[in-house]
Amino acid sequence: MGIISNGNTVIDNGAIDANEVDTTQIANDAVTADKLADTAVTAGEYTSATVTVDAQGRITAASSGSAGAGGFVPKIVSTGPASGTYTANAATNYFLAYMYAGGGGGGGGTGGNAPKAGNGGAGGFGLYTSVVSSPFSQPYSVGGGGAGGARYSGNGGAGGATTIATIGTVNGGNGGSTPPGTPGNAGSAPGADLATYRGFVVGERSANAQFGIGGDGGNAAPGTPGEAGVLAIFENIGT
Repeated sequence: MGIISNGNTVIDNGAIDANEVDTTQIANDAVTADKLADTAVTAGEYTSATVTVDAQGRITAASSGSAGAGGFVPKIVSTGPASGTYTANAATNYFLAYMYAGGGGGGGGTGGNAPKAGNGGAGGFGLYTSVVSSPFSQPYSVGGGGAGGARYSGNGGAGGATTIATIGTVNGGNGGSTPPGTPGNAGSAPGADLATYRGFVVGERSANAQFGIGGDGGNAAPGTPGEAGVLAIFENIGT
């Protein structure tokens, strides 16, 4: 027996053996924080924390981590032909630019039994990314679609390029020719980080919108114009 209690008198006769006190002798909530052994963890608030827990459920190590990057929000969504200046938000350190060039116009048809005129080539498209150091400001332009060729004698016009200075240029598609109907070459996206689905742009005109598509070549009619290009810029400033 280590401790004998008689009313308010406590007699200490030595250490309590391990088998003389178990959980049934301890009242619920009787052990306070001050009675617990300290760990090596410094008291405080930890953000994006990495923690280590031992077999008794105690946190024995903790450290703060880095928060994730901000969500991307649209800054510019522009359909060609258009131009302007992109000035990044001061809080931006990274952005995405979906760039779609204009499609070439279709060639004009001659009618009769002549073959159909060539279709215009599709404009180039791609995703460009860039790290931003504030302040960042660069001019941009968005290509329009190429004109359709006139009936009998007209080749389709080339689509306009879409570009952001210092970031990249996406080239428009060439126009289709009059019969015998040579189609225009597709545009290119040199240096793009990723080729993207052509209809994937915020603000598309319909659920089936496909920007930068070449125009149809005519038979007994003028060729149709190509679809306009689009520029969509997203900044990582969302919460």
